[in-house]
Amino acid sequence: MSQLRAQDGEMPTLRVDDRTVPDLPHVLPVSATAPVGARAGTSIPLRVPRPVRHPRGSRLVARWRPTRGGGDEILDVTRRLFVALALISLPLSLLGPVTTDRGLPLVGALAGGVALGLSWALGYRRRRVLVQMDLVDALAIVAIGVANPDPEPVVALVFAALWFRSLYGNGRRVALRVALYVAAMATIVAMWPHRDHGAWTSPLVALVAIVPTIVITGTVGHRLAEAIRHRSRATSFDALHIWLGAQLLRTTDAAEIRALGWEAIEQICRWTPGLRVMKVRDLGDVVVVEGRSTGLDDLPDSLPPHVLAALPDSATGPGTWGHRELDAGAGERCAWAGFAAPKIPRRLGTAWLVFGSPDGVPDDVALALDGLSNQIALGYRNSVVHHDLSVQAARDGLTGLANRATFHAVLAAALDNEKAEPVAVLFVDLDDFKDVNDLFGHRDGDTLLREVAARLESATRPDDVCARIGGDEFAVVLPGADVATAKAVADRVVAEIARPASLNGRVVQLGISVGVATASAGLDIEELVHRADVAMYGAKADHTSSVHVFDDTFEAGHVARLAFEQELAQAVHTGQLEVHYQPVVEPDGGECTAVEALVRWRHPERGLQSPDSFIPAAERIGAIAAIGTFVLWQACADAARWRAVDPSRVLAVHVNVSALQLDDDVFIDEVVRCLQVFAWPPEKLVLEFTETVMISSPAAIERLFAISGHGVTIAIDDFGTGYSSLTTLRALPVQIVKIDKSFVLGATTNREDRAVTEAIITMAHQMGVRTIAEGVETRDHEQLLSELGADGLQGYLYLEPAAAGEFGAWLENGAAGR
Repeated sequence: MSQLRAQDGEMPTLRVDDRTVPDLPHVLPVSATAPVGARAGTSIPLRVPRPVRHPRGSRLVARWRPTRGGGDEILDVTRRLFVALALISLPLSLLGPVTTDRGLPLVGALAGGVALGLSWALGYRRRRVLVQMDLVDALAIVAIGVANPDPEPVVALVFAALWFRSLYGNGRRVALRVALYVAAMATIVAMWPHRDHGAWTSPLVALVAIVPTIVITGTVGHRLAEAIRHRSRATSFDALHIWLGAQLLRTTDAAEIRALGWEAIEQICRWTPGLRVMKVRDLGDVVVVEGRSTGLDDLPDSLPPHVLAALPDSATGPGTWGHRELDAGAGERCAWAGFAAPKIPRRLGTAWLVFGSPDGVPDDVALALDGLSNQIALGYRNSVVHHDLSVQAARDGLTGLANRATFHAVLAAALDNEKAEPVAVLFVDLDDFKDVNDLFGHRDGDTLLREVAARLESATRPDDVCARIGGDEFAVVLPGADVATAKAVADRVVAEIARPASLNGRVVQLGISVGVATASAGLDIEELVHRADVAMYGAKADHTSSVHVFDDTFEAGHVARLAFEQELAQAVHTGQLEVHYQPVVEPDGGECTAVEALVRWRHPERGLQSPDSFIPAAERIGAIAAIGTFVLWQACADAARWRAVDPSRVLAVHVNVSALQLDDDVFIDEVVRCLQVFAWPPEKLVLEFTETVMISSPAAIERLFAISGHGVTIAIDDFGTGYSSLTTLRALPVQIVKIDKSFVLGATTNREDRAVTEAIITMAHQMGVRTIAEGVETRDHEQLLSELGADGLQGYLYLEPAAAGEFGAWLENGAAGR
């Protein structure tokens, strides 16, 4: 199970399979291995761990393996040669005392030899020399020199020791060491007359002659050692940077990147004896220690802020002394330096790399640490980018919910669960959401979708996974839910999402349909999703309930609906659509001045179908554009034939258009091309829209004005039943209003219907808009509408919708003598 974890002051991290990576403020599972439990708004336990030392030997980390011929080999060969020189000089310097002395001088010489050998061995092993060891060296040399009968072996011993010790320490230590050796030689010269060996012929001259040589030897040895160390470290640092870069290219896991960084830092510490490195984070009021190298075991987990302020401005240079808190953690006095690490996205505070050494920090070491810091920061940034891309691949970019791919992965994992717990799926669809986009615009529509996503999560359980799988379609995986539980969650979802929402100060009421399906034995993921989809369409078709639970009866209805939609999509291409016509006549005299084209579907099994039975489905499946284009061209072609029969009679052709056809510029092109092909007068083409065009998108309204600009007449059909208002006539280029037949049929018997009809006619005339009354079935209707001033009449009284041939015959034989 995935769990969010965070350090104090740091962004949360998502921990999966013992690997920690930076995470976003809200988390969804990105693989089927962690299907539930990490979602926005969920209470997830956070813990604040103590700073962890780097995981030495972690199985995630490829350990550093030095290459042959690297910088270490040069320094190691030099050290071996110099220690061999020193160790050869040591027994040679003891031959004299062993052969000539007895008693205390011999014991002192042997003790000095042992002490000197141990000191050299310890320094060789530790790769560094303490001040105390230099003091032991000087005392041992005095003991050997005083007991030695011959000064030459002592001088050789001093120079051998000086060459060997020159590999260790800084310039100040070399000066101190030279002073100690000069003091040792001075002591030997001063004590020589008190021995039985006699005295040097000119001790002062001998001492003066030796001192410059000692100084020169110490200086040259130190410079040589520095050059060797610098070259050795440079070669090794280059190899280490190459190794680290190669390792970072192979991983995007933050825990592994962190471990690789500490492995490289530890290697630099091994190459630089006495070096201590720590990573801290400055949070303003406290400095938190996030990691430390060997030698800082006593360092506390937090430090006061002034520690960083006291560091030198530049990371290069020997560093500064007097950092009491840092010295206490290191266990000895060190020179300290540091620098701010590159900023990592979504990390609080500023990370610092602080380092120190009793001998000071060489510039090349500081630069190497700076290079490592940049490499590690780049690795972290790659990790963040990789994680962000993984999250984007798993999430819906608009709502932050899981996307379709994640939904299927989570559902598959839930179905494959070895515990065989019940699993349910909810399919949620927003009813008529397109109207929201058309009325408010897509930006407000996106805002509403985000609100719906938030409400969906608040209505579901903590372990449920919510996903957006389409434009206005959502889905929920409910692990461990039976039918009753899933139904209860679905009811909460409906209640939550159906609450009124506010968009730019206007209230929006959303309808919602939810389908519920539960998994059963042997049911695969595709079938479960299909059942939830079928149940959702059942809820959409049933206006009495917004939630439907799948049962077998839904399947038959769903199959029938899909078959009907597939047949409808092919109807245009198989010649099953027909256009029937109904005349529009003048009230006085009954002359036919226009004709309305009405589409019919001659289904091979169901017979002739009226538009009410298939137009809603055509709009739902996207077939309305093809149907509308067919009717437009067929109506203009038939009208052109009637014009050819009687050129003096050019009827206005009314064609019904769905508001959805205005969603594309192609419709305008079809209208213009149709007018050109048939040489049809634009004013004689009347496009009828229902009042839903009022809530179309601004782009659709612009296309309506563009069509009117070509001279085409615009009519509002079924006026008075939808969004009727003066705004309709003022905001749109309307030239004709068609009064809905529901008012006309009752106008002769119902006072309210007559008042509405009269008000529409009066209002339209005052605005310069013509009126056509639909549903005229009796002479009483005809007489009343004539008295009220209607400009045109249409109804069964004159002719029921008829095929083109039948209407042509009526036009020739019956229209004039009606």
